[in-house]
Order: sequence, then structure tokens, then C-alpha cells
Amino acid sequence: MKLKENRNIFMYIFLSILTCGFYSYYFIYAMALDANTLCSGDGKKTPGLIKFLLLSVLTCGIYSIYWEYSLGNRLAENGPRYGLQFQENGSSVLMWRIFGMALCGFGAFVAMNILIKNMNAMAHVYNEGVSSGYDASGASYAQEPSYAAQPSLSSSDDDMLTMPVQEWKPDSDMAQTGGCIECCRGVYEGAQFPFEGELVIGRDETCAHIVIKSPEISRRHCSIFYNRENGSYTVTDDSSNGVFYKNGQAFPKNQPVSCGAGTILVIANSGNEFLLK
Repeated sequence: MKLKENRNIFMYIFLSILTCGFYSYYFIYAMALDANTLCSGDGKKTPGLIKFLLLSVLTCGIYSIYWEYSLGNRLAENGPRYGLQFQENGSSVLMWRIFGMALCGFGAFVAMNILIKNMNAMAHVYNEGVSSGYDASGASYAQEPSYAAQPSLSSSDDDMLTMPVQEWKPDSDMAQTGGCIECCRGVYEGAQFPFEGELVIGRDETCAHIVIKSPEISRRHCSIFYNRENGSYTVTDDSSNGVFYKNGQAFPKNQPVSCGAGTILVIANSGNEFLLK
């Protein structure tokens, strides 16, 4: 499902006036929904309209300012997952909301415009992935990795890793133009894996490029795509036992999530962790 990426502050003001303020409530409702979709997996949730209205009434409107402040920070924190770096965050929103009161409330519109601008940028990257059929990275399912790591496994080594680190010999050019992950903990600890297109981690050597023979690992545990245009990655958890951020927050099942360089993927409870470089 595509998200709205052409929100406009002038249309927001016009429709809010035209509907005696009712459109502004719908706007809050839609912004909360889209923010929770764009920032899925960060361990936070932007409250919806009902909670927004109740707490705003109870706090004489103060909560509405906090809501915008929190949303501004959340968008700025998750921007790198989409290859975006926002100069304005929740503090910028709060500054305009507070000091803008001296401008007859004009600052509130500037604050809202910051939220609109940042969300439109993130939604655009997200929608590019939806258009391609699977993710927000702009890569294609049809794109094959430029290496063919098809490890072999003897029956006596069934519980061991199937591809020794020393057998990994990637194309040196790939490291400069494609993505790269590093095993920072586990059976491949210290090894780096440059790649283009799709890289799959799993237990089954017939469908995985990095093969880990462990009962906690699914046949196709997770897939990783690299978008060379903005340097971001897209991770999809295809497993039974999960993929987690370093803080323990789980990735959503079967849903592509955009991640920035520096993200650590914890692969189930297997003791294996990979750093997106």
C-alpha cells in the first residue's frame, strides 16, 4: 500500500478553515497511521486521534504540542533508514510552536510544515519500494547477486557452518559499488560479505548465500537488499524465530524494513549478529 507523499501545508490550512477545523483532526489521524508504518520496528508508536484528542483536552492543548514534538523526533531518528538526514527535528517543531505564539500563532503552521516535509520525503522513498514490488530500496527481486556462493555440506558436518570463511572470495569491485555486511558475532565472526542485489541468510544452502546450520535458523531466515543510490539497506524477516535489532526489538514478519548503515541484525537466538556497513 502506498502512502500519501504530497501533503501540503496550504491545503491543510485551506481545508481546515473550510471544514471548521474537522479536517485538521483527520490530518492528525492520517499522519499517525503513516508514521507508524514508516517507522515500524523502532519500538515506538505515535498515538492516534482518540488519544491525541483526550490528552489534548485534559492538558488544555499542551499534549498536542508534545505530540508534534515527538513525531518530529521520530521522523528524524528514522530518516537514516531511508537514506535521509533531516536537519529539522522535534526540537525545531517545539521551538516554532512555543516562540511562534508571539507571531499570532503563525509558528504552529511552520511547525506543521516541518512534519509534512519530512514525512513526504520518507513516504516518497517508501513508495518507490512499493512500486518495485517488495521494498523501499529501489532494488529488484529479479536482480541476482554477482557472486555464487553455493556451499556444500557433508552428512558428518550437518550441524556445522557449511561455508568456511576462507572460501569467501568476493569480487573486489563489488565492495566499492555494492553493499557489505560484517559478522560481528557468531560462526563467521570478523568476516565481511560484499554483495549486490539480494543476500540471503539461512540454513538451507539451496536458497541462502550465508549458510548457518543451527536449529534456530530458518531455511530462508532473512533477506537483505542494498540501494546504492542512497546507501540504505532493506531487511525482510522471513523466519520463524525472528530477526531483532540490537536493543531486542523484533523486525516485523515478512515486511521489508529500511535500515541505515550501522544497524546490527541479531539472527534469532543463534548467537549470530551482522552489521550493515
